Formats: sequence, structure tokens, C-alpha cells
Amino acid sequence: MELPKYPEMDRIATLSRPQMLLGQEIYWTEKRDGSQLRIALDNEGEVIISTRNQDDASEMFKNYFHQTEQAQGVIDFLRDTNGYREEPVANFDFGSVVFGELLCKGKSPARFETHDKHKFIIFDIYSLKDQRFLSYTSVYQNTYHYGLPCVECWGISRHVDLDSLYSHRDEMLVVAKEKGREGVVLKNYHDQVFAKEKLDTPKIERIKIEDGSVRLPPLPDSEVYGAISKAHADIGGEFTDKRVAMPLVAQYVGHEQEKHMCSKPRMSLFTYYSLYLENINEVE
Repeated sequence: MELPKYPEMDRIATLSRPQMLLGQEIYWTEKRDGSQLRIALDNEGEVIISTRNQDDASEMFKNYFHQTEQAQGVIDFLRDTNGYREEPVANFDFGSVVFGELLCKGKSPARFETHDKHKFIIFDIYSLKDQRFLSYTSVYQNTYHYGLPCVECWGISRHVDLDSLYSHRDEMLVVAKEKGREGVVLKNYHDQVFAKEKLDTPKIERIKIEDGSVRLPPLPDSEVYGAISKAHADIGGEFTDKRVAMPLVAQYVGHEQEKHMCSKPRMSLFTYYSLYLENINEVE
């Protein structure tokens, strides 16, 4: 069974065609600062926990998920919608896949949030039958009936030009700052086009061109810590071994630089890695 992956989200200006967001309803939801997990069931009804880059998450992050108060509700929802409540079926194409943010105890990866215990909050649900992500209303209804949290929606808008869209983006980032979130996610469910905007990410549509060359801004700290968090989720307990962790950290940070059209971060990767480990040690 091939499970869907969550789409890589670019900023509005780096979408292949930002105009895809025009003329359609756009839902603006909070962007939580955590580690993305995909929760699904296999053909035997067993739970599959994946990170963005690994189909099988590390044992550490599997345990973190199961320690949350939301874990059993997520599993119950999947078993009900996938037809596994009574007994497994041999094959299915009508179930759901849950995508959410694992908010681990302590400071969040980009240090926008602090939590006193592990928590799982849902941001999207994928329908295997329809081969698409459910609308925000459907996600909210499903999570409500199972007593599960989902990301807040801060508003719905529709735009006829990019200037209006960017202006509304700026207003939503003000809301994000007021609420202590790292940014906002915008979703055009009709065309299944998602994008993200973050508080500490430069507005690349305003990059200055001097002497025929583009001077790219450094990769924001939140993106660096987000990449390190992904490596942590993939490696688990071995993450404290720099010989194992640093090559993957460098790979993931390099990917973020390319994706966001940024230059190297302002500090060395090992400095970021060390600061991240300090946060882990504080929690433990």
C-alpha cells in the first residue's frame, strides 16, 4: 500500500505559479512549531507512524506519540474510518491518513513554543477514497467528534491579484505574532495547493538585485532548527552522536537553503546542533 506524503510547502512567491491561489477560497491556519508525523494503518490494521522523510519513524518518536493524550483517539478514528474496529479487512481504499504536529515537551524546534508534556495536534486528513486532502471543515468535524485538537483557522479569503494576497499574508503574520506561532499555512483546497509563510522568513519577492547578482538572505534560524528537528525524528536515540547526526543535519539544512532560496545560516551548523542538544538535555 502506497501512503500519501505531505506536500512540500513553499512560500507564495516560490510556488511554480502563485496565481493558482487567486480566485479560490483560501483557508489560513496556524503553523505550529513541532515535528510532522503521518499516522496511518497498514493492511493488517497495525499503526504506521512516519516522519516527513522516513516511512518508519524512530522508536523514540513513536514512543513520544503514544505518550500523548491524543494517541488513542487518533488510532480509534483511523480504525473506524478504515473499517478495522471489529476485524481487519484484506484490502481497503476508503480510509484516512492523519497528518499532525508532534509538540514535544520543552522548547519547540524553532523555539516559538514551550510545552509541559508531549501533545499531538492534527493539521490535515487525507482521504484514500477521494485521493485528496479533506477540507478544513471536514477536518474540524472529524477531530471534534473524537475529542482531538486541530490547528486553528484564522480566516478565509479570496483574492483577485497577488498584491491583495501578499497584503493579507502580512495581516495573518501579525496574528501569528500575537498568538505566539511561528507563522501561517494557507490552503486552496479546491486545487490542493498549500503554502506557508513564517515570521522570520524574508519576503523574497522584495530581494534587491545589485550589479546583476542576487544577494540571498541567510536561511532563517527557524528553518535551521526545523531541519535539525527532522533529523532528530528520523534518527531518534542516535541523534546525540554528532558523527551520525551532523551529516543528516547538513543534508536537510542544504535542502532548506535550496528550497527557500537562501544562503548559509548565520552560525555554523554545529552551533545550531549544540544549542538544540542543550534544549533536549534541559527537558530530560
